[in-house]
Formats: sequence, structure tokens, C-alpha cells
Amino acid sequence: MFKFPNKSTPVLYQGITSSSAAIHIEKAILYGTNIVAGVSKDKSVTMFQNIPVFQTVKEAVRKTKPQMSVIFSSPQRVLQDFEEAAKAHIPVIVCPVNHVPYQDVLKMKQLAQKYKVQLVGPSAPGIVTVGECLAGTVPAHLFPKGSVGIVSRSSSLTYEAVQQLSKVNLGVSSCAAIGSAAIIGSSLVPFVEAFLKDTKTNVILLIGKASGEFEYELIDYLKKKKNHKKIAVYIPGQHIVREEKTPVIGVKVEENALQLKEKALEKVGITVIHSATEIGSQVLKMLLAENEEKYESK
Repeated sequence: MFKFPNKSTPVLYQGITSSSAAIHIEKAILYGTNIVAGVSKDKSVTMFQNIPVFQTVKEAVRKTKPQMSVIFSSPQRVLQDFEEAAKAHIPVIVCPVNHVPYQDVLKMKQLAQKYKVQLVGPSAPGIVTVGECLAGTVPAHLFPKGSVGIVSRSSSLTYEAVQQLSKVNLGVSSCAAIGSAAIIGSSLVPFVEAFLKDTKTNVILLIGKASGEFEYELIDYLKKKKNHKKIAVYIPGQHIVREEKTPVIGVKVEENALQLKEKALEKVGITVIHSATEIGSQVLKMLLAENEEKYESK
């Protein structure tokens, strides 16, 4: 089961000496991330910024036992590097790399299932546990510490949400920015499940997509829960004009896919936020209501 990392979580960086990795590794080190090893195919490199570098993931795992890996490779090499990490049974593998071929992503999903590892990405900014661990390209300095857990399919809306939360004096416990590409390695469920068990998280904010089935997978998961923490969701796309199609005879077309998805989310107790400008105020309202309910129950 997926767990958000903390300051003690040992992290491995694959492609540690690549030009694309350099700036993000430096930020992760400054943030306090416990980077225990790197992997590079360059035989001449054995240390990088005081981090031991190995030629294979297998050797790095044997000597440093990482619980999370971050892949910085070329798009053409990502599948090979992911397979190496999956076979080494690293529980969580984050891939911020863009433009990975879709056929490779599908193979990565199959490998993740086979080896029972959690793939975050590709094209995913990654994960930040505020004040403790940064894995990926998330601009962690923007995130004030607090009790709101975020799972997002949109990096830009994540940062907008964080700014709004800051304005109402709220902060973030952890954030999983899992990618906005059409095919990615993980759904919303593993991260929501982790937040439901996380004592530092009081309310969960989801930023979804109008297309896709991830929200319905989450609905099916929550139907099995008798009670759960307060969850809010914002799905962009309310102002996109629906393409008119001739309906099948006997079928009444009443609403578009986004409206149906929002209604289904509301039925399992999720608060739907209808405007991006109201994310901060709506989450604050939910937290105040929760505190009031706790006070009245005492």
C-alpha cells in the first residue's frame, strides 16, 4: 500500500548525472530529502554531490535499500529504467519525464502491476511531503505546511490551489501531482487511501479531469467506506462547449459527462467546487464545519 514519504524515507535518483536532473536534485537535497544513492551508466562517476552513484539499480538497492526512486532519463530510456527499478521491488517509482511513448507507458503499467510497485507518472511533477521530502519537480518552496492533502491531475491548478489555501491561512500536509497525460501509471485511489490513514491530513483536495475514469474508480472505492474524511474536488472544464451529437433513438441526452461525474462524486459525500476561484474558501469552509462537528460531539 502506498505511503507518503517522510524525512527518513531513503530515495534513489536514476539518471542522477543527467542535465535534466541536476537542478531538481539540488533542490531536493536543500529541501532535506534523504537521497541515499544515484544510478548512472557513466562508469567514471562514483559520487555526485556527496551521493554514492552505482551503475545498476540492483547494486544500489543491495547497498542502500531505497524505498522510493525518481527517474530522470530520456523519454526513450524511461521504460528500461523503470523496469530495472520495478524488478528491484522499489515500492514507489516517480517519473517526471515528459513525452514517454504511450506504448511504453502501457508496458510500465503492466510491470507495475506485475511487481506490485506504485508508479507515479510519467509526466508527473511528483510528490512532496511538506517540510520533509521532495521527489520530483514539484516547487516545494510554494507549499506552506498544514493539514490539506492534495491529489492533482494538473500542475498549474495545484499551484493556484496552494496559493489560495495560503491566503486563507491553510497549508498542505502532502501533495501527489500524478500527471495530466492521457495515460499515466496511477489512479487517484492509492493516494486518497493514504490520506485517509494519514493523521496529519484533515481534509483532502482533488483536482481531477473531465475525461477519464479515475474519479469513478474513486467513487467505487469510497462506496465501500462507511465514513471517510472530508473530500473536495475541482474538475476544470465547466465552460467547454459540449459537442452536439445526434442521440440514439430512445436515449434521452440530459447532461454532459462532466456534470454526470460531479453528481456521482456528490453521492458519495464529496464536495464539488464549481469555480477555480473558490478552491481556498471552500476548503476553509469544510475545515471549519469539521471542527464545529467535533466540538459539538464532545
